Amino acid sequence: MANEHKAEVEIFGSVYTIKGDEDPEYIIRLTNYVDREMRSITEKTSTVSTTKVAILTAINITDRLFKIKNTVEEKVSELIKKIDAKLEKR
Repeated sequence: MANEHKAEVEIFGSVYTIKGDEDPEYIIRLTNYVDREMRSITEKTSTVSTTKVAILTAINITDRLFKIKNTVEEKVSELIKKIDAKLEKR
């Protein structure tokens, strides 16, 4: 890694040292988000297994990511069609 940084974080009661290219503050923001999501799932379900909570959290975050990605792709496609239509009128 070119510019390796470290951040010590706590996720769902466990402490991890995360290494990466990103700024430690960004890594902390990411891990805080994961921690909040895991705690939210725990409040909504009777699941006590950390592994199961982590998997449900990963699925929920991935679902949001895919929905956002699909929305962006649809918007980009619409914009390309509009641009193409304007260019064809020239």
